[in-house]
Amino acid sequence: MERSVLIFPDFDNINQVQRIRQKYDSLYAHVRPHISLIFPFESESENGLIFDSLCEVSHDVPAFSIDISKVSGDYENGYVWLEIGKSKNKISSLHRSLYDCSIFSAHELRYKKYVPHITIAQGLTPEKAVELADELNKQIGNVSADVKSISVEKIRSNGDSIEIFTKKLLGK
Repeated sequence: MERSVLIFPDFDNINQVQRIRQKYDSLYAHVRPHISLIFPFESESENGLIFDSLCEVSHDVPAFSIDISKVSGDYENGYVWLEIGKSKNKISSLHRSLYDCSIFSAHELRYKKYVPHITIAQGLTPEKAVELADELNKQIGNVSADVKSISVEKIRSNGDSIEIFTKKLLGK
């Protein structure tokens, strides 16, 4: 079964993000705007083991706020994303701690540098990705959100995201 570990931020103004995603992100209809902590992986591990690992890593993590620092991406591969500014280090630390768990370590994408972000476009030509990021950097206003939980999703064969469980963070 394919799963992933995600943060679904609680945006102050989700409409701005969704308008962009609807136009440029093929996963728009399948999954809400999110930050991937563990990228999609195939595993027959019990859901309980995954939940236990998530709880162990996040047991003392308080809820926190994020903001977007800029629009950037992996242009060569056609991706454009909203790069996290505030709380970037906290998210990177959660990402690292989760991949340090034995249940996730075999699935780490070691060849990629982790950049906390929310994908807003994919499948573009490199030229179109650069053009879109430049355009959005001029337009994008203040985008902020609260992070109150971490979720594990099951990914259906059609790409739909089904949340299996959610771990609430402390406070807020």
